Amino acid sequence: MALGIVLLLAWLILLLRFPRPMVPASLVIAALALLLGAIVATMQWLDSRRVDQLDISIAYAPEACDFGKPLRVDITNNSANPVTHISWRLLAAQPGYNSNLVDTSTAASTYRVDQLIPPDGNWTGCYQVPRLRTGYRAPDLDYRPDHVRAEFQ
Repeated sequence: MALGIVLLLAWLILLLRFPRPMVPASLVIAALALLLGAIVATMQWLDSRRVDQLDISIAYAPEACDFGKPLRVDITNNSANPVTHISWRLLAAQPGYNSNLVDTSTAASTYRVDQLIPPDGNWTGCYQVPRLRTGYRAPDLDYRPDHVRAEFQ
């Protein structure tokens, strides 16, 4: 922060002291900053479009999973690129509500898949239910992913 303030003050002093060479240089720097910002925004937009093409469904299904891991996660990669890593936070809510009932004081509500899922491929796994707020039962809740991040090849 202090370095930025020092650089800004130095730029202002140079602009006032030497306006003829500093104005074109400032325009070039501003144009490069805008170009870099546009490139980063485009890359983030493309990444979010790819992540939106991942279909992640989470259900409480103890009959389909091993003992102690009743959350069944099905991931379908509908993008044109293979996905290598996926992480998400679990959101558990009562049907019809949006309040997250997962106790967020622990990192147990963050899940990760480190397997390659090809385009139009599926992956299925089972996870433990994280600690919930008191008074709620895991079979009575709806589960969905939140803050999904993915790395594509």
